[in-house]
Amino acid sequence: MPNPEKADLVALSVLSAVIAHHIFRRHETYSLRVHAVLIFVPPALVATLVASRPERGWTYSSAFVKSLATYVISLLASIVVYRLSPWHPLARYPGPPLRRATEFVGAYYAATGRKATAIDALHKQYGSVVRIGPNTLSIIDPTAMPKLWNVSRGPWNIGIKMSYKNLTMMGLRDPEEHALRRRPWNRGLNQTAIKEYEHPLTARVQLLVRRLEEQKGEVDLSKWMGMFSMDFMCDMAFGGGIELLRDGEHTNPFRMLQRGMSIASVFTVIPWFAVYLGHMPGTGWALRSLHTTARTFAAKRLQRGSSTRDLFHYLNNEDLSDVPPPPKQHLIGDAILAIVAGSDTTANALVSIFYCILANPATYTALQTEIDKFYSSNDDPCNTRHYQDMHYLHAVINEALRLYNPTNLGGQRQVPPHGPPVIAGSLVLPPGTIFYMPPFSSNRDPHYFSFPSAFWPERWLIASGHIDFDSKEARVPGTLTKDEFVHNEAAFVSFGLGPIGCVGKALATLEMRMVVSALLHKFDFRLRDGWDPNEYNTVMREYINLTTPALPVVLKARW
Repeated sequence: MPNPEKADLVALSVLSAVIAHHIFRRHETYSLRVHAVLIFVPPALVATLVASRPERGWTYSSAFVKSLATYVISLLASIVVYRLSPWHPLARYPGPPLRRATEFVGAYYAATGRKATAIDALHKQYGSVVRIGPNTLSIIDPTAMPKLWNVSRGPWNIGIKMSYKNLTMMGLRDPEEHALRRRPWNRGLNQTAIKEYEHPLTARVQLLVRRLEEQKGEVDLSKWMGMFSMDFMCDMAFGGGIELLRDGEHTNPFRMLQRGMSIASVFTVIPWFAVYLGHMPGTGWALRSLHTTARTFAAKRLQRGSSTRDLFHYLNNEDLSDVPPPPKQHLIGDAILAIVAGSDTTANALVSIFYCILANPATYTALQTEIDKFYSSNDDPCNTRHYQDMHYLHAVINEALRLYNPTNLGGQRQVPPHGPPVIAGSLVLPPGTIFYMPPFSSNRDPHYFSFPSAFWPERWLIASGHIDFDSKEARVPGTLTKDEFVHNEAAFVSFGLGPIGCVGKALATLEMRMVVSALLHKFDFRLRDGWDPNEYNTVMREYINLTTPALPVVLKARW
Protein backbone atom coordinates (compact mmCIF):
# COMPACT_ATOMS: atom_id res chain seq x y z
CA MET A 1 0.00 0.00 0.00
CA PRO A 2 1.32 3.50 -0.78
CA ASN A 3 2.30 5.70 2.12
CA PRO A 4 -0.32 8.50 2.29
CA GLU A 5 2.11 10.97 3.86
CA LYS A 6 4.65 10.35 1.09
CA ALA A 7 1.91 10.61 -1.52
CA ASP A 8 0.89 14.01 -0.12
CA LEU A 9 4.46 15.29 -0.39
CA VAL A 10 4.85 14.02 -3.94
CA ALA A 11 1.48 15.40 -5.05
CA LEU A 12 2.14 18.83 -3.58
CA SER A 13 5.65 18.92 -5.11
CA VAL A 14 4.37 17.94 -8.56
CA LEU A 15 1.52 20.45 -8.41
CA SER A 16 3.82 23.30 -7.36
CA ALA A 17 6.28 22.38 -10.16
CA VAL A 18 3.55 22.62 -12.80
CA ILE A 19 2.39 25.97 -11.41
CA ALA A 20 5.96 27.31 -11.26
CA HIS A 21 6.58 26.23 -14.86
CA HIS A 22 3.62 28.19 -16.16
CA ILE A 23 4.53 31.25 -14.06
CA PHE A 24 8.05 31.24 -15.47
CA ARG A 25 6.79 30.58 -18.99
CA ARG A 26 4.64 33.70 -18.88
CA HIS A 27 7.19 35.87 -17.07
CA GLU A 28 10.63 34.77 -18.24
CA THR A 29 13.52 36.49 -16.54
CA TYR A 30 17.30 36.20 -16.31
CA SER A 31 17.35 37.19 -12.63
CA LEU A 32 19.15 34.58 -10.56
CA ARG A 33 17.18 35.65 -7.50
CA VAL A 34 13.89 34.93 -9.23
CA HIS A 35 15.21 31.59 -10.48
CA ALA A 36 16.32 30.69 -6.96
CA VAL A 37 12.90 31.59 -5.57
CA LEU A 38 11.12 29.48 -8.19
CA ILE A 39 13.37 26.48 -7.60
CA PHE A 40 13.80 26.45 -3.82
CA VAL A 41 10.83 28.22 -2.25
CA PRO A 42 8.04 25.81 -3.38
CA PRO A 43 9.89 22.70 -2.04
CA ALA A 44 10.64 24.62 1.16
CA LEU A 45 6.95 25.43 1.59
CA VAL A 46 5.96 21.83 0.92
CA ALA A 47 8.57 20.58 3.42
CA THR A 48 7.35 23.06 6.01
CA LEU A 49 3.76 21.94 5.55
CA VAL A 50 4.58 18.22 5.72
CA ALA A 51 7.06 18.46 8.61
CA SER A 52 4.69 20.62 10.67
CA ARG A 53 2.68 17.48 11.51
CA PRO A 54 4.97 15.14 13.49
CA GLU A 55 2.64 12.16 13.03
CA ARG A 56 3.63 12.09 9.34
CA GLY A 57 7.13 11.01 10.29
CA TRP A 58 9.06 13.66 8.31
CA THR A 59 11.90 15.83 9.52
CA TYR A 60 12.18 19.17 7.75
CA SER A 61 15.51 18.31 6.10
CA SER A 62 14.37 14.94 4.77
CA ALA A 63 11.09 16.42 3.55
CA PHE A 64 12.90 19.28 1.82
CA VAL A 65 15.36 16.96 0.01
CA LYS A 66 12.56 14.67 -1.12
CA SER A 67 10.35 17.55 -2.18
CA LEU A 68 13.18 19.31 -4.03
CA ALA A 69 14.09 16.18 -6.01
CA THR A 70 10.45 15.52 -6.89
CA TYR A 71 9.88 19.17 -7.72
CA VAL A 72 12.89 19.50 -10.06
CA ILE A 73 12.08 16.26 -11.91
CA SER A 74 8.44 17.31 -12.24
CA LEU A 75 9.44 20.80 -13.40
CA LEU A 76 11.67 19.39 -16.14
CA ALA A 77 8.99 16.90 -17.15
CA SER A 78 6.36 19.64 -17.32
CA ILE A 79 8.64 21.74 -19.53
CA VAL A 80 9.42 18.91 -21.95
CA VAL A 81 5.84 17.66 -22.16
CA TYR A 82 4.53 21.15 -22.87
CA ARG A 83 7.17 21.80 -25.54
CA LEU A 84 6.27 18.57 -27.33
CA SER A 85 2.54 18.98 -26.89
CA PRO A 86 0.06 20.21 -29.53
CA TRP A 87 -0.76 23.13 -27.20
CA HIS A 88 2.64 24.76 -27.65
CA PRO A 89 2.35 27.96 -29.79
CA LEU A 90 4.91 26.61 -32.29
CA ALA A 91 3.45 23.10 -32.49
CA ARG A 92 2.31 23.69 -36.08
CA TYR A 93 5.89 24.09 -37.33
CA PRO A 94 7.90 20.94 -38.16
CA GLY A 95 11.17 19.99 -36.56
CA PRO A 96 12.94 17.09 -34.80
CA PRO A 97 11.41 16.18 -31.40
CA LEU A 98 14.74 16.57 -29.59
CA ARG A 99 15.13 20.08 -31.02
CA ARG A 100 11.60 20.95 -29.90
CA ALA A 101 12.36 19.68 -26.40
CA THR A 102 15.66 21.44 -25.64
CA GLU A 103 18.07 24.13 -26.84
CA PHE A 104 21.04 22.01 -25.80
CA VAL A 105 20.98 20.32 -29.23
CA GLY A 106 21.59 23.70 -30.86
CA ALA A 107 24.26 24.45 -28.26
CA TYR A 108 26.06 21.24 -29.22
CA TYR A 109 26.16 22.20 -32.90
CA ALA A 110 27.25 25.71 -31.95
CA ALA A 111 30.14 24.25 -29.96
CA THR A 112 31.27 22.17 -32.94
CA GLY A 113 31.07 25.14 -35.30
CA ARG A 114 28.44 23.42 -37.44
CA LYS A 115 25.25 25.17 -36.36
CA ALA A 116 24.46 26.70 -39.77
CA THR A 117 25.11 23.49 -41.69
CA ALA A 118 22.99 21.50 -39.24
CA ILE A 119 20.10 23.95 -39.68
CA ASP A 120 20.53 23.79 -43.44
CA ALA A 121 20.11 20.02 -43.30
CA LEU A 122 16.85 20.54 -41.40
CA HIS A 123 15.59 22.95 -44.06
CA LYS A 124 16.30 20.35 -46.72
CA GLN A 125 14.27 17.85 -44.71
CA TYR A 126 11.39 19.99 -43.43
CA GLY A 127 11.10 23.00 -45.78
CA SER A 128 11.42 26.77 -45.54
CA VAL A 129 10.27 27.05 -41.89
CA VAL A 130 11.77 24.72 -39.27
CA ARG A 131 11.44 24.61 -35.50
CA ILE A 132 15.04 24.39 -34.33
CA GLY A 133 14.42 24.93 -30.63
CA PRO A 134 11.60 24.94 -28.09
CA ASN A 135 10.70 28.55 -28.95
CA THR A 136 12.93 29.06 -31.98
CA LEU A 137 12.32 28.92 -35.73
CA SER A 138 14.60 29.11 -38.76
CA ILE A 139 12.93 30.86 -41.70
CA ILE A 140 14.11 31.13 -45.31
CA ASP A 141 10.82 32.13 -46.94
CA PRO A 142 11.53 35.23 -49.11
CA THR A 143 7.86 36.22 -49.07
CA ALA A 144 7.97 36.54 -45.29
CA MET A 145 11.48 37.85 -44.77
CA PRO A 146 10.89 41.53 -45.76
CA LYS A 147 8.42 41.92 -42.89
CA LEU A 148 10.55 39.93 -40.46
CA TRP A 149 13.61 42.18 -40.85
CA ASN A 150 11.69 44.81 -38.86
CA VAL A 151 11.38 42.60 -35.76
CA SER A 152 13.58 43.44 -32.78
CA ARG A 153 16.73 41.60 -31.74
CA GLY A 154 16.59 38.34 -29.82
CA PRO A 155 18.32 37.49 -26.53
CA TRP A 156 21.54 36.04 -27.96
CA ASN A 157 23.58 39.15 -27.11
CA ILE A 158 22.82 38.43 -23.47
CA GLY A 159 24.84 35.25 -23.94
CA ILE A 160 27.72 37.13 -25.56
CA LYS A 161 27.77 39.73 -22.77
CA MET A 162 27.16 37.06 -20.08
CA SER A 163 24.75 39.57 -18.58
CA TYR A 164 21.34 41.01 -19.34
CA LYS A 165 22.49 44.47 -18.22
CA ASN A 166 24.35 47.17 -20.17
CA LEU A 167 24.03 45.45 -23.54
CA THR A 168 25.74 46.74 -26.66
CA MET A 169 23.72 48.55 -29.29
CA MET A 170 23.22 45.29 -31.19
CA GLY A 171 21.75 43.64 -28.10
CA LEU A 172 19.06 46.21 -27.40
CA ARG A 173 15.60 44.78 -27.85
CA ASP A 174 13.55 47.92 -27.31
CA PRO A 175 13.13 49.59 -30.76
CA GLU A 176 13.14 53.14 -29.40
CA GLU A 177 16.23 52.60 -27.27
CA HIS A 178 17.98 50.88 -30.18
CA ALA A 179 17.14 53.76 -32.53
CA LEU A 180 18.51 56.25 -30.00
CA ARG A 181 21.76 54.34 -29.50
CA ARG A 182 22.14 53.83 -33.25
CA ARG A 183 22.04 57.54 -34.14
CA PRO A 184 25.77 58.22 -33.55
CA TRP A 185 26.60 55.07 -35.51
CA ASN A 186 24.52 56.39 -38.40
CA ARG A 187 26.44 59.67 -38.31
CA GLY A 188 29.77 57.88 -38.01
CA LEU A 189 29.11 55.57 -40.95
CA ASN A 190 27.21 57.76 -43.39
CA GLN A 191 28.68 58.66 -46.78
CA THR A 192 30.30 61.87 -45.49
CA ALA A 193 32.08 60.04 -42.67
CA ILE A 194 33.13 57.18 -44.94
CA LYS A 195 34.73 59.70 -47.29
CA GLU A 196 36.90 60.75 -44.33
CA TYR A 197 37.90 57.13 -43.69
CA GLU A 198 39.15 56.69 -47.27
CA HIS A 199 42.54 58.20 -46.44
CA PRO A 200 43.41 55.81 -43.56
CA LEU A 201 41.92 52.93 -45.55
CA THR A 202 44.11 53.76 -48.56
CA ALA A 203 47.17 54.00 -46.30
CA ARG A 204 46.45 50.57 -44.80
CA VAL A 205 45.85 48.93 -48.17
CA GLN A 206 49.10 50.38 -49.53
CA LEU A 207 50.95 49.13 -46.45
CA LEU A 208 49.43 45.68 -47.00
CA VAL A 209 50.72 45.72 -50.58
CA ARG A 210 54.23 46.72 -49.45
CA ARG A 211 54.35 44.07 -46.76
CA LEU A 212 53.23 41.37 -49.18
CA GLU A 213 55.94 42.51 -51.61
CA GLU A 214 58.49 41.75 -48.90
CA GLN A 215 57.32 38.16 -48.41
CA LYS A 216 59.20 35.27 -49.93
CA GLY A 217 57.60 31.97 -50.91
CA GLU A 218 54.26 30.88 -49.55
CA VAL A 219 51.93 33.38 -47.85
CA ASP A 220 48.91 32.66 -45.64
CA LEU A 221 46.46 35.20 -47.00
CA SER A 222 44.05 34.57 -44.13
CA LYS A 223 46.60 35.79 -41.62
CA TRP A 224 47.40 38.94 -43.60
CA MET A 225 43.76 39.84 -44.13
CA GLY A 226 43.19 39.49 -40.40
CA MET A 227 46.06 41.83 -39.57
CA PHE A 228 44.98 44.35 -42.20
CA SER A 229 41.35 44.48 -41.10
CA MET A 230 42.27 44.80 -37.42
CA ASP A 231 44.71 47.64 -38.15
CA PHE A 232 42.16 49.53 -40.20
CA MET A 233 39.40 48.93 -37.67
CA CYS A 234 41.54 50.57 -34.97
CA ASP A 235 42.39 53.46 -37.30
CA MET A 236 38.76 53.99 -38.23
CA ALA A 237 37.21 53.45 -34.78
CA PHE A 238 39.86 54.68 -32.33
CA GLY A 239 42.20 56.83 -34.42
CA GLY A 240 44.91 54.11 -34.28
CA GLY A 241 46.30 51.91 -31.57
CA ILE A 242 47.87 48.81 -33.12
CA GLU A 243 50.28 48.05 -35.97
CA LEU A 244 49.92 44.37 -36.80
CA LEU A 245 50.97 44.76 -40.43
CA ARG A 246 54.13 46.47 -39.26
CA ASP A 247 54.93 44.58 -36.06
CA GLY A 248 53.37 41.15 -36.61
CA GLU A 249 50.51 39.04 -35.29
CA HIS A 250 52.27 38.40 -31.96
CA THR A 251 51.46 41.98 -30.93
CA ASN A 252 47.72 41.47 -31.47
CA PRO A 253 45.77 42.46 -28.32
CA PHE A 254 42.68 40.84 -29.84
CA ARG A 255 44.24 37.42 -30.46
CA MET A 256 41.73 35.84 -28.11
CA LEU A 257 38.83 37.16 -30.21
CA GLN A 258 38.36 33.98 -32.23
CA ARG A 259 38.47 31.71 -29.21
CA GLY A 260 36.05 33.97 -27.41
CA MET A 261 33.69 33.82 -30.37
CA SER A 262 33.53 30.02 -30.25
CA ILE A 263 32.53 30.16 -26.59
CA ALA A 264 30.07 32.97 -27.22
CA SER A 265 28.46 30.95 -29.99
CA VAL A 266 27.33 28.39 -27.43
CA PHE A 267 26.16 31.08 -25.03
CA THR A 268 23.95 32.68 -27.70
CA VAL A 269 21.85 29.51 -27.74
CA ILE A 270 21.55 29.19 -23.95
CA PRO A 271 21.95 32.80 -22.71
CA TRP A 272 20.54 32.00 -19.26
CA PHE A 273 23.47 29.63 -18.71
CA ALA A 274 25.91 32.38 -19.69
CA VAL A 275 24.29 34.70 -17.15
CA TYR A 276 24.83 32.03 -14.47
CA LEU A 277 28.49 31.73 -15.43
CA GLY A 278 28.81 35.49 -15.50
CA HIS A 279 28.34 35.53 -11.73
CA MET A 280 31.19 33.08 -11.20
CA PRO A 281 34.75 34.45 -11.03
CA GLY A 282 37.21 32.99 -13.52
CA THR A 283 34.64 31.78 -16.04
CA GLY A 284 34.30 33.01 -19.62
CA TRP A 285 37.83 34.37 -19.47
CA ALA A 286 38.18 34.68 -23.25
CA LEU A 287 35.07 36.84 -23.47
CA ARG A 288 36.13 38.85 -20.44
CA SER A 289 39.50 39.41 -22.10
CA LEU A 290 37.74 40.90 -25.12
CA HIS A 291 35.68 43.16 -22.87
CA THR A 292 38.79 44.27 -20.96
CA THR A 293 40.71 45.04 -24.17
CA ALA A 294 37.78 46.98 -25.61
CA ARG A 295 37.49 48.94 -22.37
CA THR A 296 41.21 49.80 -22.55
CA PHE A 297 41.00 51.00 -26.15
CA ALA A 298 37.93 53.09 -25.43
CA ALA A 299 39.55 54.64 -22.33
CA LYS A 300 42.76 55.52 -24.17
CA ARG A 301 40.85 57.05 -27.05
CA LEU A 302 38.71 59.16 -24.71
CA GLN A 303 41.76 60.26 -22.74
CA ARG A 304 43.70 61.52 -25.75
CA GLY A 305 40.71 62.95 -27.59
CA SER A 306 40.23 62.93 -31.34
CA SER A 307 43.01 63.97 -33.68
CA THR A 308 40.89 62.84 -36.63
CA ARG A 309 37.20 62.31 -37.21
CA ASP A 310 37.26 58.65 -36.28
CA LEU A 311 34.17 56.63 -35.39
CA PHE A 312 34.50 57.48 -31.70
CA HIS A 313 34.35 61.16 -32.67
CA TYR A 314 30.69 60.46 -33.45
CA LEU A 315 30.00 57.81 -30.81
CA ASN A 316 31.19 60.23 -28.12
CA ASN A 317 29.06 63.03 -29.63
CA GLU A 318 32.17 65.13 -30.25
CA ASP A 319 30.56 66.30 -33.49
CA LEU A 320 27.61 67.76 -31.55
CA SER A 321 28.57 70.69 -29.33
CA ASP A 322 25.20 70.83 -27.58
CA VAL A 323 24.91 67.10 -26.80
CA PRO A 324 26.70 65.59 -23.78
CA PRO A 325 28.83 62.44 -24.15
CA PRO A 326 27.06 59.12 -23.57
CA PRO A 327 27.79 57.02 -20.47
CA LYS A 328 31.16 55.28 -20.55
CA GLN A 329 29.45 51.91 -20.31
CA HIS A 330 27.75 52.63 -23.65
CA LEU A 331 31.09 53.52 -25.23
CA ILE A 332 32.70 50.32 -23.97
CA GLY A 333 29.86 48.37 -25.56
CA ASP A 334 30.33 50.35 -28.77
CA ALA A 335 34.05 49.50 -28.71
CA ILE A 336 33.26 45.78 -28.43
CA LEU A 337 30.84 46.06 -31.33
CA ALA A 338 33.36 47.93 -33.48
CA ILE A 339 36.04 45.30 -32.82
CA VAL A 340 33.87 42.26 -33.55
CA ALA A 341 31.77 43.64 -36.40
CA GLY A 342 34.39 45.94 -37.86
CA SER A 343 37.31 43.57 -38.28
CA ASP A 344 36.50 39.88 -38.08
CA THR A 345 33.62 39.92 -40.58
CA THR A 346 35.50 41.93 -43.20
CA ALA A 347 38.63 39.81 -42.91
CA ASN A 348 36.60 36.62 -43.35
CA ALA A 349 34.78 38.04 -46.36
CA LEU A 350 38.07 39.05 -48.03
CA VAL A 351 39.59 35.61 -47.48
CA SER A 352 36.52 33.94 -48.99
CA ILE A 353 36.60 36.26 -52.00
CA PHE A 354 40.21 35.34 -52.77
CA TYR A 355 39.53 31.67 -52.18
CA CYS A 356 36.64 31.75 -54.64
CA ILE A 357 38.51 33.51 -57.42
CA LEU A 358 41.68 31.45 -56.97
CA ALA A 359 39.68 28.22 -57.07
CA ASN A 360 37.99 29.43 -60.29
CA PRO A 361 40.68 30.53 -62.79
CA ALA A 362 38.18 31.87 -65.36
CA THR A 363 36.75 34.22 -62.75
CA TYR A 364 40.22 35.27 -61.66
CA THR A 365 41.19 36.17 -65.22
CA ALA A 366 37.96 38.05 -65.91
CA LEU A 367 38.20 40.05 -62.69
CA GLN A 368 41.84 40.98 -63.20
CA THR A 369 41.01 42.01 -66.77
CA GLU A 370 38.30 44.35 -65.50
CA ILE A 371 40.67 45.88 -62.97
CA ASP A 372 43.32 46.43 -65.65
CA LYS A 373 40.67 48.05 -67.85
CA PHE A 374 40.09 50.80 -65.31
CA TYR A 375 43.58 51.05 -63.78
CA SER A 376 46.72 50.94 -65.90
CA SER A 377 50.10 49.99 -64.47
CA ASN A 378 50.72 53.60 -63.37
CA ASP A 379 47.28 54.19 -61.85
CA ASP A 380 46.34 53.91 -58.21
CA PRO A 381 43.68 51.20 -57.73
CA CYS A 382 42.92 52.67 -54.29
CA ASN A 383 41.36 55.63 -56.05
CA THR A 384 37.64 54.91 -55.79
CA ARG A 385 36.51 56.85 -58.87
CA HIS A 386 35.85 53.71 -60.97
CA TYR A 387 34.43 51.34 -58.38
CA GLN A 388 30.80 52.01 -59.23
CA ASP A 389 31.46 51.04 -62.85
CA MET A 390 33.26 47.78 -62.02
CA HIS A 391 30.24 45.52 -62.32
CA TYR A 392 32.17 42.26 -62.39
CA LEU A 393 34.00 43.16 -59.17
CA HIS A 394 30.63 43.82 -57.53
CA ALA A 395 29.29 40.50 -58.87
CA VAL A 396 32.31 38.59 -57.51
CA ILE A 397 31.87 40.14 -54.07
CA ASN A 398 28.16 39.34 -54.03
CA GLU A 399 28.73 35.77 -55.14
CA ALA A 400 31.40 35.17 -52.49
CA LEU A 401 29.07 36.61 -49.84
CA ARG A 402 26.26 34.40 -51.12
CA LEU A 403 28.31 31.26 -50.55
CA TYR A 404 30.34 32.41 -47.55
CA ASN A 405 28.43 35.04 -45.65
CA PRO A 406 30.54 36.12 -42.64
CA THR A 407 27.47 35.70 -40.44
CA ASN A 408 26.03 32.45 -41.75
CA LEU A 409 23.13 32.45 -39.28
CA GLY A 410 22.20 36.09 -39.72
CA GLY A 411 20.95 38.07 -36.75
CA GLN A 412 18.62 36.58 -34.18
CA ARG A 413 15.18 38.16 -33.81
CA GLN A 414 12.38 37.79 -31.27
CA VAL A 415 8.73 38.74 -31.42
CA PRO A 416 8.13 40.90 -28.30
CA PRO A 417 6.86 38.52 -25.58
CA HIS A 418 4.07 40.82 -24.42
CA GLY A 419 2.92 42.19 -27.75
CA PRO A 420 0.81 40.97 -30.65
CA PRO A 421 1.91 38.15 -32.97
CA VAL A 422 3.85 39.00 -36.11
CA ILE A 423 2.11 38.11 -39.36
CA ALA A 424 4.41 37.79 -42.38
CA GLY A 425 2.84 36.27 -45.46
CA SER A 426 1.40 32.93 -44.44
CA LEU A 427 3.42 32.84 -41.22
CA VAL A 428 1.98 33.73 -37.84
CA LEU A 429 4.69 34.06 -35.18
CA PRO A 430 3.32 34.08 -31.62
CA PRO A 431 4.66 36.51 -28.98
CA GLY A 432 8.05 35.45 -27.66
CA THR A 433 9.02 33.48 -30.77
CA ILE A 434 12.75 33.61 -31.49
CA PHE A 435 13.80 33.17 -35.10
CA TYR A 436 16.73 33.24 -37.50
CA MET A 437 16.86 33.91 -41.22
CA PRO A 438 20.12 32.08 -42.01
CA PRO A 439 21.85 33.30 -45.19
CA PHE A 440 23.70 30.00 -45.43
CA SER A 441 20.43 28.21 -46.19
CA SER A 442 18.55 30.83 -48.21
CA ASN A 443 21.60 31.64 -50.35
CA ARG A 444 22.10 27.98 -51.25
CA ASP A 445 18.48 27.03 -51.86
CA PRO A 446 17.76 25.87 -55.45
CA HIS A 447 14.32 27.50 -55.24
CA TYR A 448 16.02 30.89 -55.10
CA PHE A 449 19.27 30.47 -57.08
CA SER A 450 20.17 28.30 -60.04
CA PHE A 451 23.25 26.14 -59.42
CA PRO A 452 23.17 27.20 -55.76
CA SER A 453 26.44 25.48 -54.80
CA ALA A 454 28.41 26.84 -57.75
CA PHE A 455 30.53 29.97 -57.62
CA TRP A 456 29.03 31.79 -60.61
CA PRO A 457 29.43 35.60 -60.45
CA GLU A 458 27.90 36.00 -63.89
CA ARG A 459 24.46 35.22 -62.41
CA TRP A 460 24.44 38.75 -60.94
CA LEU A 461 25.30 40.34 -64.28
CA ILE A 462 22.57 38.34 -66.02
CA ALA A 463 20.01 39.36 -63.40
CA SER A 464 20.99 43.04 -63.64
CA GLY A 465 20.95 43.00 -67.45
CA HIS A 466 24.67 43.71 -67.92
CA ILE A 467 25.17 40.51 -69.92
CA ASP A 468 22.76 38.25 -71.79
CA PHE A 469 22.05 34.75 -70.53
CA ASP A 470 22.79 33.24 -73.95
CA SER A 471 26.08 35.09 -74.44
CA LYS A 472 29.50 33.50 -74.15
CA GLU A 473 30.32 35.79 -71.22
CA ALA A 474 27.54 34.19 -69.13
CA ARG A 475 29.60 31.01 -68.64
CA VAL A 476 26.59 29.01 -67.46
CA PRO A 477 28.04 26.19 -65.31
CA GLY A 478 25.62 23.50 -66.52
CA THR A 479 22.58 22.70 -68.57
CA LEU A 480 20.00 25.43 -68.10
CA THR A 481 17.66 27.46 -70.29
CA LYS A 482 16.97 31.14 -69.90
CA ASP A 483 13.42 30.42 -68.77
CA GLU A 484 14.72 28.09 -66.06
CA PHE A 485 17.16 30.66 -64.67
CA VAL A 486 16.31 31.51 -61.03
CA HIS A 487 17.74 34.49 -59.19
CA ASN A 488 15.71 35.73 -56.22
CA GLU A 489 17.59 38.57 -54.57
CA ALA A 490 14.95 38.78 -51.85
CA ALA A 491 16.63 35.66 -50.45
CA PHE A 492 20.07 37.33 -50.54
CA VAL A 493 20.48 39.85 -47.75
CA SER A 494 24.15 39.70 -46.84
CA PHE A 495 24.00 42.72 -44.52
CA GLY A 496 20.43 42.41 -43.26
CA LEU A 497 17.65 44.93 -43.78
CA GLY A 498 15.34 47.11 -41.77
CA PRO A 499 16.03 49.42 -38.83
CA ILE A 500 18.57 47.05 -37.27
CA GLY A 501 20.40 46.01 -40.45
CA CYS A 502 24.19 46.31 -40.68
CA VAL A 503 25.10 49.96 -40.24
CA GLY A 504 28.60 49.37 -41.67
CA LYS A 505 27.54 47.93 -45.04
CA ALA A 506 28.87 50.84 -47.13
CA LEU A 507 32.25 50.87 -45.39
CA ALA A 508 32.66 47.09 -45.60
CA THR A 509 31.83 47.18 -49.30
CA LEU A 510 34.42 49.90 -49.87
CA GLU A 511 37.06 47.88 -48.00
CA MET A 512 36.42 44.78 -50.08
CA ARG A 513 36.50 46.68 -53.38
CA MET A 514 39.72 48.49 -52.52
CA VAL A 515 41.63 45.48 -51.19
CA VAL A 516 40.65 43.20 -54.09
CA SER A 517 41.40 45.87 -56.68
CA ALA A 518 44.77 46.79 -55.16
CA LEU A 519 46.03 43.22 -54.71
CA LEU A 520 44.96 41.90 -58.11
CA HIS A 521 46.35 45.04 -59.73
CA LYS A 522 49.74 44.57 -58.09
CA PHE A 523 50.15 40.78 -57.89
CA ASP A 524 49.55 37.53 -59.69
CA PHE A 525 48.25 34.95 -57.21
CA ARG A 526 48.02 31.18 -57.31
CA LEU A 527 47.15 28.58 -54.73
CA ARG A 528 50.04 26.62 -53.26
CA ASP A 529 50.89 23.56 -55.30
CA GLY A 530 49.32 20.44 -53.85
CA TRP A 531 46.83 22.30 -51.64
CA ASP A 532 43.32 20.85 -51.97
CA PRO A 533 40.76 23.68 -52.37
CA ASN A 534 38.13 21.43 -50.77
CA GLU A 535 40.03 21.80 -47.52
CA TYR A 536 38.68 25.34 -47.25
CA ASN A 537 35.14 24.04 -46.80
CA THR A 538 35.97 21.09 -44.58
CA VAL A 539 38.08 23.09 -42.12
CA MET A 540 35.83 26.15 -41.99
CA ARG A 541 33.66 26.62 -38.90
CA GLU A 542 30.71 28.87 -38.07
CA TYR A 543 30.61 30.51 -34.67
CA ILE A 544 29.22 34.02 -34.20
CA ASN A 545 31.06 34.86 -37.39
CA LEU A 546 32.51 32.55 -40.01
CA THR A 547 35.97 31.28 -39.10
CA THR A 548 38.07 30.95 -42.23
CA PRO A 549 40.99 28.51 -42.40
CA ALA A 550 44.46 29.24 -43.72
CA LEU A 551 44.64 30.17 -47.41
CA PRO A 552 48.16 29.34 -48.66
CA VAL A 553 49.08 31.29 -51.80
CA VAL A 554 52.12 32.16 -53.84
CA LEU A 555 52.30 35.62 -55.36
CA LYS A 556 54.57 37.67 -57.56
CA ALA A 557 54.56 41.32 -58.54
CA ARG A 558 53.05 42.12 -61.93
CA TRP A 559 54.71 45.45 -62.60
